[in-house]
Amino acid sequence: MKFKANLSVPHTQLLYNLINPLSKLQPQHSAQSTSNASNASMSSVNSTIMYLDDDKMVLSTRGSSHKNDSEGIFCFAELITTDGIFTSHVIESVERDNAILMEVSITQFRTALKGVLSTQKEASGGGTMSVLNNDHEVNIKLAKRNGGLPHLCFDVRNPLTYSYNHRNSNYNADNQKTSGIGVNYAIPVTIMKVEELQYHVPPRLGFPDVQLTLPKERPLRNVVERLRGISPHLYVEGSMNGILTLRIDSDGASIRTSFDKLVPIHEDCKSTQTQDGNGDGEHGDASQMVMTQEPAKCTVKVDSKKLHACLHWQSTLGISDISSAVLCMFENEMLVLDVTLNPEIGRFMQYIPVHYLSNEEMNFD
Repeated sequence: MKFKANLSVPHTQLLYNLINPLSKLQPQHSAQSTSNASNASMSSVNSTIMYLDDDKMVLSTRGSSHKNDSEGIFCFAELITTDGIFTSHVIESVERDNAILMEVSITQFRTALKGVLSTQKEASGGGTMSVLNNDHEVNIKLAKRNGGLPHLCFDVRNPLTYSYNHRNSNYNADNQKTSGIGVNYAIPVTIMKVEELQYHVPPRLGFPDVQLTLPKERPLRNVVERLRGISPHLYVEGSMNGILTLRIDSDGASIRTSFDKLVPIHEDCKSTQTQDGNGDGEHGDASQMVMTQEPAKCTVKVDSKKLHACLHWQSTLGISDISSAVLCMFENEMLVLDVTLNPEIGRFMQYIPVHYLSNEEMNFD
């Protein structure tokens, strides 16, 4: 079994910006270093699973914060590897689809990425890292360490040392290739059977009742952060006319904050499927009915701390890092955040559990 890959500096930063909010859903002491591969299938539901093949990298994790503010949250990220997150990579596996599945500590993953990025920033004098070239790529590989146990290793050349060696004629080519290593991290992992991925995929849901594109310039996280200190529960009310309302009802007050002029996503939405009649997505004359009838609405009740935890990416990923973010509402089932990265090399989805609401509680008025 073999895995090697190179990460450019901008993509290392992008991967860190993605991993960081996902790691916040895990307790900080949850780093796992178990070495018994036979227990992989019985591993904790709180573990983070990494899947790698020739075309993609998948991360699957569940919230398990000891404060209960992320319990029940499921996160699933999929990144393109070929001409995507990696500048180059090699995988050799006896498993089907030439794939590798492993259990990894996402907290240690974040620490490793943070460490190699710190080295790059220090070398660039604290300025922009875009000036660094391919000589400063991060090298990732699967290797054996500590008595033959599998580890995911991160290596990065120290750019200052590397540049000095290139200018110094006393160094030969072999020295130049090896003496520039500045940082090395080795994360213990547990190798799993690829077929076990089926236990770590997103929940199966039908068509959403409401889908709205979130505004990039008006992050929901700032509003939710204020509301979570007032009430443990938050009502999210969405309408396909482009309005999203966050509401709390407490003994002391009732507060509503609305976002308007949002773009509704009619494709693969329950209202569109209903009006289509045959459910095949080919609307025909029925598509006119969708536009003339009252826009579909949906209300879900979530734990305000859980929603806030799932919006942490709005503080780590910049506007330029996001291609689109869609809020999908499933009545009495789930609230889903579907975020596509920019450049479009992948996406991540966060599934937030909801509380049951009766028809009376779903009333907008």
